Amino acid sequence: MEKKFLWVALGILAVVIIAVGIAGYVNRQNVAFDGSVISPAIEAPGITLTGSTGETVRLSDYRGKVVLVFFGYTSCPDECPATLAILRQVRADLGAEAAEVQVLLVTTDPAQDTPEQLANYLSAFDPAFIGLTGSGSDLEAVYRDYGVTVMEGGETHSTRVYVIDRDGKLGLTLPYGMTPDEILHDLRLLLGSG
Repeated sequence: MEKKFLWVALGILAVVIIAVGIAGYVNRQNVAFDGSVISPAIEAPGITLTGSTGETVRLSDYRGKVVLVFFGYTSCPDECPATLAILRQVRADLGAEAAEVQVLLVTTDPAQDTPEQLANYLSAFDPAFIGLTGSGSDLEAVYRDYGVTVMEGGETHSTRVYVIDRDGKLGLTLPYGMTPDEILHDLRLLLGSG
């Protein structure tokens, strides 16, 4: 009788261990992002514009990194500087992993935002941030591809940050108002460290 009880107890223990292992695996597969998930992820629309360095910048140049694309302008009084300040904090909190994340600001006011103006403005936040500008038609194509509406003077109805993973897939956006900790959580998941 005692032997039978021992075998039953061991069987139950084995079932519990297997169940816990399966539950842990399932939870790792269903990772919850704090941002807005695009499912299924799509190939990020291409971007080829003039960078704040004066050189041509392509989104594809950053394949292998997580890229944060934000649309804004240097004379924006509120959402743009607030968002850039949060992204600066997130990169600082990432430590060495910050090298795996690239922030791109696509101007919505090309008349004012020259490469030099973008470089000066962004350097106040993080020297690694890159501003992008270009001709009206080149920028209009990028706005259209990302669903961004730009009004006169550079104001935009899009205050989201578009997150492109290491494989060039757009599967996440970060709505305005997310905290640095929430963004950090999502980036660490994408970087494989969260």
